[in-house]
Amino acid sequence: MFSPFFYLYVAMNLSVLTYTIGAMIMALPIPIHGLKKWGPRLIGDSIYSAVLVNVYGGILYLIQEISQALGVSWANFGTWIETVISEEISIYTFVRAFSGLFSSLDPAIAIFFAPLSYVISILTGIITATETFLVLAFIINNYYGLFIALGIGLMSIPFRVGRGIGASLISFSIVFEAGLPYLPNFLQGLGMNPLDIELGMPTSAQLNNALTYMTTILIPTAMTSLLIMPLVYLGILSGLSMGLSYAIGGSQKLPIPVEIF
Repeated sequence: MFSPFFYLYVAMNLSVLTYTIGAMIMALPIPIHGLKKWGPRLIGDSIYSAVLVNVYGGILYLIQEISQALGVSWANFGTWIETVISEEISIYTFVRAFSGLFSSLDPAIAIFFAPLSYVISILTGIITATETFLVLAFIINNYYGLFIALGIGLMSIPFRVGRGIGASLISFSIVFEAGLPYLPNFLQGLGMNPLDIELGMPTSAQLNNALTYMTTILIPTAMTSLLIMPLVYLGILSGLSMGLSYAIGGSQKLPIPVEIF
């Protein structure tokens, strides 16, 4: 994969090309409004793309400042999510062992513990979802600068062909790089941080009614704190990303006054 500087170099050259095309359209001796209107737009787009290229470092600095203001870090987030996965695997191992113990009993008794298979399936889905968060976090943290540069490059394509995709890449990188590490704090504020609530093995008293404990306490709590609320938070970040994408890409006009009339 190319470095961010390659995409910035391409973006700058596309900006020059866009400006040249816009100037040539304005100079055409053809009084066709549908064609002539693209001249000022292309020149404005080229200026805007050049501005984005030159403020690339400022965007990266802004992301770091937002992260510091939120009081979060990717190192702490990585430690948190690895601990969560370790706890999930411990719970899964216990339930599997518990299920294997009763499946070896008399079939007339083992049938009452059939719901354990559903518990195991739910735990497997929760572990998969958490590992997906980990992979997503790794990609964002390591390649957000590249995504921003690629987004700027796409926004520099003449005639606004890649403006929507480019703006989405830039906004996604900014919002998720600054906001995703805040997930533990978000769950903490709601009292749903899985490391602070009872998600461990059942106590000796609860073992007497282990199936009820798993279906009424363990699984609902695990699903809420490990799956539902993280998905809600990702939804919030996605909404912020969409709003920022619209702000960066603009609607009919550019978001900063560089249009030429």
